[in-house]
Amino acid sequence: MRDRRGEERARIARSYVVALTRTLALQAALGGPYIVTNGMDIRQILEILPHRFPLLLIDRILELEPMVRARGYKNVTYNEPVFTGHFPSNPLLPGVYMLEAMAQLGGCVVMEPGEFARKTPYLAGIDHAKFRRPVIPGDRLMMEVRLTRHRRNIGWVEAEASVDGEYVCSAELMFSIAPDPRVYGAEASVLTA
Repeated sequence: MRDRRGEERARIARSYVVALTRTLALQAALGGPYIVTNGMDIRQILEILPHRFPLLLIDRILELEPMVRARGYKNVTYNEPVFTGHFPSNPLLPGVYMLEAMAQLGGCVVMEPGEFARKTPYLAGIDHAKFRRPVIPGDRLMMEVRLTRHRRNIGWVEAEASVDGEYVCSAELMFSIAPDPRVYGAEASVLTA
């Protein structure tokens, strides 16, 4: 009788070796780990995220270390379309927008550097979301995400957002990483990944 658990463990070990080999080769080619420490402006962000106005919710990435962590921010302005209805006399950034902004930054973390052009991270789950205070126009939503787990095409991050050093939102986010339909066509969807 075949030892299926042993075969599965061996397959997982081989996949880790392949991933580590790719990462080390990439680091050698780049002269070190792929780390962005001088920031990414909006043009560079548009190259790696599929989101566009009005739902691109990151203005700048300050630091990015794929498969480890990232820091970035969203400048909240009164010109955001959401404020026409939420709420006209007392504008508040909806909590789902804070979660989406953290998810966009988290999507950059769960991707290996070579995957940005070929794959897309999709938000697949939100756990333990907490909102501590309102975010209003004029605030800068500072975000930090850290990878906590990664397995095959699924990644988990812890995300926190603050305004002026005061925490406003936190959550654990799960991502499904699938082939980018812009590259592979419509048949490459989240459901077939």
